[in-house]
Order: sequence, then C-alpha cells, then structure tokens
Amino acid sequence: MLDNVQTLCKVTNGVLRQGDPQQKITGIMSRCKAVKPGQVYFDVKGGPGSDENILVALDKGAVALVISKHKKKLPFNNHKISVIAVPKVWDAFWDCVSYHRDQFNIPVVGVTGTSGKTTTKEMIASIFKKKWGKILKTEQNLNLPSFVPGHIMRLTAEHKAAVFEIGMNRRGHVAKQSRVIKPMIGIITNIGQAHVGMLGSKEAVIEEKGSIIEGIPKNGYLLINADDENSGKLDLSSFQGKTLRFGIKNKADYVAEDIATGLDFVSFKTVIYGKEEQIRVPISGKHNVYNALAAIAASTLLNIEVKYIKQGLAGFRRPKLRLQLVKGINDSLLINDTYNANPDSVIAGLEVLKELAKDRTSIAVLGNMLEQGVFTNEAHQRVGRRVQELGIDYLITIGKLARQIAVGARKHGMPEEKIKSFDQRYEGSFYLKKHMPHRAVCLFKGSRAVYLDKMVEYLKDPAASPQTIQIIR
Repeated sequence: MLDNVQTLCKVTNGVLRQGDPQQKITGIMSRCKAVKPGQVYFDVKGGPGSDENILVALDKGAVALVISKHKKKLPFNNHKISVIAVPKVWDAFWDCVSYHRDQFNIPVVGVTGTSGKTTTKEMIASIFKKKWGKILKTEQNLNLPSFVPGHIMRLTAEHKAAVFEIGMNRRGHVAKQSRVIKPMIGIITNIGQAHVGMLGSKEAVIEEKGSIIEGIPKNGYLLINADDENSGKLDLSSFQGKTLRFGIKNKADYVAEDIATGLDFVSFKTVIYGKEEQIRVPISGKHNVYNALAAIAASTLLNIEVKYIKQGLAGFRRPKLRLQLVKGINDSLLINDTYNANPDSVIAGLEVLKELAKDRTSIAVLGNMLEQGVFTNEAHQRVGRRVQELGIDYLITIGKLARQIAVGARKHGMPEEKIKSFDQRYEGSFYLKKHMPHRAVCLFKGSRAVYLDKMVEYLKDPAASPQTIQIIR
C-alpha cells in the first residue's frame, strides 16, 4: 500500500531531498486547500503561486510534499517535512492513483457514453449493493479526469466492487481514465452529438468514446448499444476482449421485450441465465430500458444472482434532477429533467413527456444546449422538429440558443400561437405562472447552466410538500 514516503518515492521514481523515508502517509492530494492531516501534497500547479500553495498545504497538515525537480528553493526551513522531487508532478500524482487502484482485485465496471451514464452507474451500484453490501461508486456525476483520483483513493479493503462513470470534454479524457480505472467491464451507453463542439466532429466523438477499450484487460468485456447507429461505427479492431450488445430493436445478446411504461416506472421482459424474467425499474422512459439492460448485462458477466439483479433495479433511486416528478400549480405535473441536455437526451425526455401526458396538455420547456459548436443551430432545430413530430401541444424556449428549437418546430408545421420564446428563465416562469393549463404535464430540460430547475421550484404547488422536490408516487 502507499503508506509511507519510501513507497511514494518508488512509485513516482522520485528523489527524496529531505525527510524520513519511513514517514507514514494517509493519502495524497493535489489541491492545497483540501489537504487533510497526514496527507502528501502534490504541487501540480507550480508556477508563481507554488510557494503560497505549499504553505497552505502545510498549514492544513501535509506531512510530505511532491515538487518539480526544477524547484530549487522551498518556502520553509522545517527539515522534518519530507520533500520528494520528480520530473513531472502531475504524472507522478497519477502514478500514485494508478498504483493505489492496482492494490485491489475486485470487480470494476466503467460506464461512458453520451447519455445515461449516471443512471446506468446508479443502477449497477444498486445491484452491487444488494450482492456485496460495501461498494464504491462515482459520486454524483463527477466524471471528468480531475475527479477520478479522489474516487479511486477512496478504495479500501472493505469495498467488494466498484463502478465508475467516465465522462469527457476534451480529447483523451476517456482513455486516460480507463487506463487508470482498468474496468473488467466497459459500457458505452450510446454515442450522440454531445461534445461535438469540443472535439470538432461526430467521428471524433465516436473515437473518444471507443477509447474506453484502452483500459479493459484482454479477458474483459465491452457492452455496447445494438440500436445506436454511432456505436455501430466504433473501431474495435484492436480490442482483445469480448464485445456484447444490448438492445430492443436489433439483434443483441441482451434484449428487452413487452416494454410497458407508467408514471414512475418502466417494465420489460428479458432473458437472464437462460430464463425469461420480468423486470421493473422505478423510473419512467423507454430509453431507460437500455440503461437497465446494460446493468443486467454487467451483472450477469459477474455471475450475480437474479434475485439481486431484480432487487437492485427495483430499489434503484433515480439521480437528482433526472425525470423527477413534481406536483405543480393548477394541478399540473412537472417533469424535472434539468441536470443537463444534449439533442439525444432532450428527445428522449420529449418522448417521456408524450408518454406521461396522454390526454392531458403537454408543454415542453426547453433551454439552451451547450457544447454543440458549429452544430448548434442544427442540433436545436432537430429538437424542434421532434417537438412537432410528437404532437407536443406547447413549446416554450429559454435562452438565445434555444430560439433555434422554436425555428425547427415552426419549419415543420407547429403553429406560431403554440410557441413562446424567452431569453431569461424568469420571463418564462412568470408566463407559465399566469397561463399554466389545468392538469398540464410540463417537461423542463436544458443544459445545467440554464438552471431550469429554478423554474420548477417557482412553479411547484406550494401546498404539496415543505420539500423543494416532491416525487409523485
């Protein structure tokens, strides 16, 4: 284990400039203000603020420092503090994270994709908990490389399994995380247009998502969506593990049939270990069948009993701000799906809106979708077209980019009088407060920076519950 300075020097190929090689350490940290007593502080930023950051880390209780070999002078004279010099501090930090991960021979699953990562991760975690009790999972949806060290360093001998969410907003992010996480099972939920603005093309996004295979061992597995067109374009020629597929429409290894959806559930039949099983998950939306199938597939590859799979999915708790149902003013139903948005997830949300509304008035409240780059107008107009195709009764857009959703809806025949566009969410809130139809069903969906959840808060029924969000059962 990484428990003393001597081991730290070996792992990082560092040189001990001063201090005791037997100095005990309790962990590592790259943010000076977050250092806890007994930890090692890695001076990853260096530069002009290096001295101040080091002093802050020492004040917080750091017992050792890892610095660049080019840093000649220290801002203190305490020779009891262990100081290790390395060629590149950030690389040394990740070497330690990777070393810590390698100390644990437990089942590990990594989940990437455009949409559904957090939901799939939570479904798997719920099953794992039923089987093993103590497991580790990515907190919330903190899935970029900067968060991975914190997650991995929480691994202890008590954890029996782990599931990590692998996100990205730059080229190389997925591969970097996968190589350290080393998942026995990698999952790509789907591949859509999110982050195309960052990477420049759809092909680059496909390549980036597919790079999860770089961390999967030769005896590992990759699970992909058989119904997702872009997943079918993955270059898996270098992958030495086994690829399996889950789906609803196309031929797959894990298939769902007889799908039924309700106000707060989705159910389906699938074959597990050669026997047909009825599955029920407490979250609405046909798209969540894919997430559940991925969780089932990962669980069967780890030989988890059917009873734990069923119990885990039945006990799954939907992530915050994802398809939460809230009682609104004038006896309306508000669908709070405001955590984030891309064209594919918004369209999935629209389909849930249509399913739940039935004969009630349906209203889509849609905000800006960020990170679409040169495809911004096209992406928003595509969503607008789907609003019209689904027969949504009213469309309200929030934000300047989202006005293109209205453009797309108009182009495909949605009447002008059924569309309202606002640059600010408070304008839309005031409008709906005044004009909310009786028993309407409203979907709120947009990128996190638009904060459409504040509209839900404003429009919820104040008499329904003292809590901010009330999940309707």
